[in-house]
Amino acid sequence: MRTNDLVSLYVSFVETNGGKSRPVLIRRVSEQKVEAFKITSQYEKKSAYIKQQYYPIQDWQSAGLKKPSWVDLGNIYRFPKAGLNFKEIGHLSKLDQNKISDFTLDLKSKRRGKGQKIIQQ
Repeated sequence: MRTNDLVSLYVSFVETNGGKSRPVLIRRVSEQKVEAFKITSQYEKKSAYIKQQYYPIQDWQSAGLKKPSWVDLGNIYRFPKAGLNFKEIGHLSKLDQNKISDFTLDLKSKRRGKGQKIIQQ
């Protein structure tokens, strides 16, 4: 597992008990932990605020996804690396790696202007 891999991990729900296996984009891997962003195919019914945090994966098919998907840059998830059970899906294309970097910088500048939480990429 490495940066820009797409894998399926068990992610706990934030507002209720439980969770589910879902695709995530690996942001960083260290000796102790893995940092990742959720990937979703649910976009249309989201609020404008939420949509501004979603990066649309351009090369979703070559990344191993089954349908158009977005990276949710609103929250980063941290998992202990030891014993992490995951299934490989694919890897983010160079095009998407470059575009998500630009998208993240743009999102940071918007949030700075509004005094909101900053995502560090």
